[in-house]
Amino acid sequence: MSEDFIRPGLEGVYTVTVTEEHVPDHLKGTNAEVVSTPDMVWFMEIAAFRALQAHLPEDQTSVGTVVSLKHLAGTPKGMRIEVRTRLVERDRRRCIFEAELFDEVEKVAEGRHERFIVPLTRDNEKLAQKFEMVRHRS
Repeated sequence: MSEDFIRPGLEGVYTVTVTEEHVPDHLKGTNAEVVSTPDMVWFMEIAAFRALQAHLPEDQTSVGTVVSLKHLAGTPKGMRIEVRTRLVERDRRRCIFEAELFDEVEKVAEGRHERFIVPLTRDNEKLAQKFEMVRHRS
């Protein structure tokens, strides 16, 4: 694993078969049982995350911060989707990916996704305060 490999051109791929869980409730039982846009966003995040994680030290990970997706066509249950991400820009910890999603017939979505490389062990005071607020409410 080496951060030296995290530079423009780095690619990630994720393949998934659309199942019942990927269809929004309001479309179930209709003739439009297709993958939801939020699930497509999730698929894009997985591909970008995996591309980065393969080159990060064990004490680092990445978090998504920005996403933009155009859902171009429906993909029905039972059909596979392949997500291809490519790193187009890196500025220190900030990584921007372009993504294309294809089902077995056509391109079904395209987008951009930004991730930040973060340490797993770093104390996050703001987040700790939020956890404390929730704990006191219980």
